[in-house]
Amino acid sequence: MFRTFILSLLLASISLASKVDLHTPSTAVQSYYDAINEGDMNALSQVMLQDSYDKDVQIYALSIAFKDKGFHKVLGRYNSSEDAKKTVILAVQEKLKQRKQRTIIINKEISLGKDRVMVRFSEESKQKQLYLSYHAQGWKIDYLAGRKTD
Repeated sequence: MFRTFILSLLLASISLASKVDLHTPSTAVQSYYDAINEGDMNALSQVMLQDSYDKDVQIYALSIAFKDKGFHKVLGRYNSSEDAKKTVILAVQEKLKQRKQRTIIINKEISLGKDRVMVRFSEESKQKQLYLSYHAQGWKIDYLAGRKTD
């Protein structure tokens, strides 16, 4: 009985998982917002480079840590403990699932070099931009892609 319940939960989570499309910078940004809106941490990790993903997770976790001193200690061990990392990611996932859905409108893609692009878009009427770089899997959000290179 319990095994059937767990299996049905897993199947439901698979069907609710965000679709990740890394073919173009714009579809990668849309996949990023879909993952955030759904609290889909697996999809979020697929659409971002690991360093950028870790920064995002820690930034979202800060608002939880400000309210919970115990969680603040767990967050401090994010980079050194797999258990702490899992705890933080689960807390961020719940936070994202509870937040208001946000919609975006892609305005344009601006090339920054051979394999780097900036995507300008509006989120709830606020102008924003994200940087992406191209990898074997496709376009991924890369906060360092916006840096100047000589």
